[in-house]
Amino acid sequence: MVKKINTHPFVDYALLIFFSFSINYYYSSIGVLPQDTFAYFDTAYRILDGSVPFKDYWTVSGPFIDYFQALIFYIFGISWKTYIINGSVLNTLITIIFFYTIRNFNQDRLHSLFYALCFSILANPSMGTPFPDHYSTFLSLMGIFFFLIAIKKQKKIFWFLVPVCFFFGFLSKQSPSSYILLTLLISMIIYAKYSRDLSFIKYFFISSLFCLSFLFVFFYFNKINLEQFIYQYILFPQTIAAERIDSYKTTFNGIFLQFKFIYIFFISLLIILFTSKKLFKENYKFLYSIILILLTVVLIFHQVVTKNFIFIFFLIPMLASLIQLNIPNSYKYRNLAISVLIISTFFLTLKYHLRFNEERKMLNLENINLKKNIDAELIHPSLKGLQWITYDYQNEPSAEIALIKESMTEIEQDKSKKMILTGYLFFSAALNENLNNPSRWPSLQDASNPDKENPYYGIYKRFVKNLIISKKIETLYSSKDNKEDIFKEIFEKNCRNTKEINDFLTKHDIKNCIK
Repeated sequence: MVKKINTHPFVDYALLIFFSFSINYYYSSIGVLPQDTFAYFDTAYRILDGSVPFKDYWTVSGPFIDYFQALIFYIFGISWKTYIINGSVLNTLITIIFFYTIRNFNQDRLHSLFYALCFSILANPSMGTPFPDHYSTFLSLMGIFFFLIAIKKQKKIFWFLVPVCFFFGFLSKQSPSSYILLTLLISMIIYAKYSRDLSFIKYFFISSLFCLSFLFVFFYFNKINLEQFIYQYILFPQTIAAERIDSYKTTFNGIFLQFKFIYIFFISLLIILFTSKKLFKENYKFLYSIILILLTVVLIFHQVVTKNFIFIFFLIPMLASLIQLNIPNSYKYRNLAISVLIISTFFLTLKYHLRFNEERKMLNLENINLKKNIDAELIHPSLKGLQWITYDYQNEPSAEIALIKESMTEIEQDKSKKMILTGYLFFSAALNENLNNPSRWPSLQDASNPDKENPYYGIYKRFVKNLIISKKIETLYSSKDNKEDIFKEIFEKNCRNTKEINDFLTKHDIKNCIK
């Protein structure tokens, strides 16, 4: 007989913490999507300098991530290596909570470790750096896990944490947190019906009230205009969603083929759910199954509509773990079924790990040779460790680096009050100077700020103009990804002096415009 090896739970958690943090930390430095990779680099620096979202820069997502990244910079210093701590911490937290959840649902130790490790590989490392879709998803997922744990343990603290997670998930990005919130609300109704216990609602109410109070106190002390928050975070994003839904084209590949393996596990869970009478009697398992079914549907919907790179394959180990939990002990081929489940989960995890983590097949990085990368330390010492290669200069990254360095020198030597419009969102931090970028992602017109056809363009235009005036800006810069920049719309050509510095940078002298 082989004796089971008994280890202290600390060993399990230590392993998961080390692995989930390390794998995200390593893969986050491969390849660059400027506006996505550096989404929170400059804004975190600017917050430390006194800037405030919604007031000092237009933002449609991520104020919570801004402040969390600012805290990391404050503690560890401003550099690329401290920047990627952010996503690594997120990957660690969601992995640990997932492991804790399935262990509390009586998943055995070794299988729980296996599924949690697979989950950590497929969760945040697909992006690596802090990104709003990942934050919104995983913070909301934490809320779901705490909801399930609260049902199992009946502890007040877990009920209280559920709205907190969704609150910060929403302040990371409105979707998919709002979709996942619908999943939670449906689950709450089902739970209330089965348990006939509504006492948890008061903890939800108290927690929600606490979160809203915190938000309004934050607005008050930072002098954030509530109207601007509503325009930037509530109303304008709705136009983005409406446009994407209107332009959505149904294709078999878009709906089914790219998610085929998720569907296989999904359908397997559905079969077990509706054929097992015992499952309906075990309320917590039934509810867990319903939640995961709804979660799968809303995340696939989110991926299809947003048209961003796919990151939801972490659903596979989640679905697999729940399938295993629900395979009856009396089932004749139970051991064989579990073996098939483990093997398929392993190889699918490996498949998507190679695609997204190793090869970085996402958006513009999908078909470029990553081996041609150059250490971004050549741009600035603070970027040491980042393997720089972008789509536009995939064959000669050194040429792009030379242009960026030349542009940074130009900006640094300019002693006037400046504003830059760029999707290369590290200039402020690298130059240790707040360059007042008016929007988080200025290069993504009508995705992060309104274009000319959007009904909120006039509001955005006034917002930028007021920033220029209030901060007494004299010189405007725009990078190559903002050729149709809003500066040209705000200030007429006869008062501004425009000069092409190089293929990367354009300079607008607006001293005469301000006068």
